[in-house]
Amino acid sequence: MSTGTVLAVAIPVIVVLGAVVAFVSLRRRDATGLGYLSRETRRRDEQVTASAEAGDAAGAFGVSAQARDLERSVALERRPAPVAVAAPEMPQDWAPPPASQVGVTRRQFLNRSSVMLMATGLGTFNAAMIAFLWPRPTGGFGSKVKIGTVASVDEAIASSTPAVNFSYFSEAQSYIQPYPTDSATLDAAEAVYSGTVLDAMKAGYVALWQKCPHLGCKVPVCGSSQWFECPCHGSKYNRVGEKKSGPAPRGMDRFAVTIEEGNVFVNTGTVAQGPAIGTDTTGQGLEGPHCG
Repeated sequence: MSTGTVLAVAIPVIVVLGAVVAFVSLRRRDATGLGYLSRETRRRDEQVTASAEAGDAAGAFGVSAQARDLERSVALERRPAPVAVAAPEMPQDWAPPPASQVGVTRRQFLNRSSVMLMATGLGTFNAAMIAFLWPRPTGGFGSKVKIGTVASVDEAIASSTPAVNFSYFSEAQSYIQPYPTDSATLDAAEAVYSGTVLDAMKAGYVALWQKCPHLGCKVPVCGSSQWFECPCHGSKYNRVGEKKSGPAPRGMDRFAVTIEEGNVFVNTGTVAQGPAIGTDTTGQGLEGPHCG
């Protein structure tokens, strides 16, 4: 028989025998259960039992007893201290707190807030109605404003700068301009103007509101051209507020002027629209270069 044949037979036999031995060992250990002791442990137990039977109790149990005491003391130290548990309190029946401690309930708060908001709204509305119906104060812009006596107004017109015959009265927000009273000029004015504005022209005055009728800029006086020239968009007006050029839709708006007992009043409560484009009752042309 060759060596290869021997090895081919011997190796499977050895593997099978090893498997049988391992199976028997595991089976034996499973049969012993959790209480299985090793051979060395059983030998020591037999020596201790023999010593006890011979009367050598100190030698047999001294080391074992000390070890148990040490283990017990260590276990007691590691054990947490007992926690005192209070006896559970029995539930009590709920009783509403006294009204003095409660204060304001949620329902009361909401009711009072609603009433307060409604009262505030009604009060504000009533105040607005009263302010709307209350008569306007007199003596300021928006009413009949006294600008001075005839003598003081004529003196202001004569001494005006930078252009002569241009006088500004801030309390009326107006330029008070002299208007020619010759018959040809008044006849031309009667064809365009009417009412209190025409009456003031016949008395020699015209009150021009400072606002440009285009977009409301204040229109200053140009000393060189002797015209009103708006710096915002270039609208230009002659000395009595009649439009000469620019984007404005009409001439300068004006107020009525009245003379009462030697005093000059300007009624700023009523605005009369300026004359239409192309109106020229005075024939005043450009007297110098424009300012802007």
